[in-house]
Amino acid sequence: MWQGECTHSLHLRSEIPVGSRRTLILIGAIVIGGLAAFLTMNYVKGVESESADKNQMVTVLVAAGPVAKGSPADEALASQSIRTAQRRRSELPASAVVRPEDISGQVAAVDFGGGEVITSMMFLPVQELTGSKGSSIDEGNVAITIMVEPDAGVAGLIQPGDSINIMALAPVAPGGEGTRTESLSKAAPDASTPWTLGQPYVYAFQDVKVLGVGKNLGTPVAAPATAPGAEPAPAAAPATDTNLITVQIPADQAPLLISLRGAGLYLTLNRPDYEAAPIPFVSSLPSFSGEEGRSPYPAASAEAVAPAGSAGATGQ
Repeated sequence: MWQGECTHSLHLRSEIPVGSRRTLILIGAIVIGGLAAFLTMNYVKGVESESADKNQMVTVLVAAGPVAKGSPADEALASQSIRTAQRRRSELPASAVVRPEDISGQVAAVDFGGGEVITSMMFLPVQELTGSKGSSIDEGNVAITIMVEPDAGVAGLIQPGDSINIMALAPVAPGGEGTRTESLSKAAPDASTPWTLGQPYVYAFQDVKVLGVGKNLGTPVAAPATAPGAEPAPAAAPATDTNLITVQIPADQAPLLISLRGAGLYLTLNRPDYEAAPIPFVSSLPSFSGEEGRSPYPAASAEAVAPAGSAGATGQ
């Protein structure tokens, strides 16, 4: 009997570990199977996402017809020779152009037959394509440089592409034996000795296009990307000769501008929408707006200029 009990006890001890091992193996198999299913699902989703990204339709610029080398991009865009179209992302070349603004003001660097996707290297600034800075001058004009003092040149705020007015001391008075018009004068309120100002100025030229400031003819082309591990190119030094302003002007008016070199030139910076209009020469000193207690701005814009709550803003 004792021997039977021992045999039964040994049999139970041998069965318990075997059952535990089977349970652990089953749990491990379930975990591994779940992990494999999770990884497989993520892989499939990644492939599907990559495929969807490659097949995504993107709006880009394409050549709809022949465009000759040197043709202005703005003309090609206006004539629809270059237009926007949908293309699959996977079919696009590197640096494809997606906005018309990215090539505006540039010219075609190659000939187009039609159907090409436009890239950033297919259009370049005209001076970069031709190698001549004169290419930036509008037809019928010449470039000429004037020198002004910093305070007469809007403190160096003028940039290439700006519109400016050029003022000069009033011309020689008829019969004045080479002397300029007399200084502006005005009698004091008590009719005593009049007080005078400097010689009057006149608007000699209006809405003149600025080509360059110093030796800068505009925004330089972006520097190429620096290779990994290479030292970045040093930044260009800011221009220090901002008193040299190069403008474009019709050839027949260039001698007139040159004749004003000693006339104390003074510049004004215009808004982009500025339009030239007659401005009479003032030979007698008028009343200053400050004397009359009014703003120098037109009444229509006084409310926009005056701070909120001020007398100008309320019309009082």
